[in-house]
This record gives sequence, structure tokens and C-alpha cells, in this order.
Amino acid sequence: MDNLIEQVVPKKRDAGYVIRIIIIILIAIGIPAGFIVAAELTQTAYLAIIGLFLLLFCAYGAWYFITSQNVEFEYSFLSSVLRVDRIIAKRKRKPIVKVDVKRFDDFFPYTDSEMDKRKFNKVYHAAHEEFSEKNYVASFRDEAKGKCAIIFTPNEDLLNEMKLYFGNELRKNLFKNKQL
Repeated sequence: MDNLIEQVVPKKRDAGYVIRIIIIILIAIGIPAGFIVAAELTQTAYLAIIGLFLLLFCAYGAWYFITSQNVEFEYSFLSSVLRVDRIIAKRKRKPIVKVDVKRFDDFFPYTDSEMDKRKFNKVYHAAHEEFSEKNYVASFRDEAKGKCAIIFTPNEDLLNEMKLYFGNELRKNLFKNKQL
């Protein structure tokens, strides 16, 4: 019987998040305010009406873009297949990668030195925090993209379930390095 394990990991908000929010709010206020000021200076009422409509449009746009900054990653593991999806503002789901863990070439805790030793054609970032000791890296070979890696933050349940399905070569390497 296969176990389904799902984990949702929110992406950590960084300084760029705050800067993006401030820029969105300034734009949402600045555009309608510009029309209202222009209407006052030129004494034309239609510019003020356009400014009020733009205020409503910009308020909705600001809400949409601000909530779009809320990103979560969902890890689903079933029958040796790990699926990673990005969930944006709890309204849009985008698949990042789907891979059988039996195809993993390597699996190790994330460190800058370990990542510098290896070369990947494609790296999928799906972790809570970009550079954290809680992250793990799983590498595998994709036919179209070559050598790929997933950086993610699994919990203990997901880790233990994935280890049951690792291939023999990976198990030997992990056991030899005392990571298993």
C-alpha cells in the first residue's frame, strides 16, 4: 500500500518582498493622484473622473499584485514519485518538477560548498529559505535538461518515506557517507 505524503512550505519573505510592496502601493496611489492633481490644475472635471476610476482600478491591481507575492511550495509524494508545485496566492498552482526518487543520483543536505562542487544544468528552487541548513538537494538526470537538482525543505516524514524508495547506488553512497 502506498502512502501519500503532502507538505506545504511557505516561501520566506525577504527584503525584496517589502520593496515590491512599497513600489506597488506608490504606483497605485501615484497614478490616480496625478490625474486628480492635473484636473485641479487645468480645471477639467473629466480628468478628476478618470482619476477616480483609475483609483478603483489601481486599488484592485495593487491588491492582486500584493497577494501574488504570497508563494508556497507543495511537495506530494506517492508511489516513489515526488511532485513539487508552486502555489501563488492560494489561487494558482504551477507544477515545478515531477520525478521518481529511484532516479536520484545524489541526495545531500544543502551547503554552499557542496553546491559549488557540483555542476547542474537546471536547479529547481522550492525551499522555504533560499540558503538554509534545513534544505536538501536531490540531483537527477533529465533526458531533455541534463543534470538537474531540486533544492527543497522536506520534513522528517517526507524524508523517511523517500529514503525507502532510493535506488541501491544512492543507498550505498549515503550509507558510506553516514547520511542514511
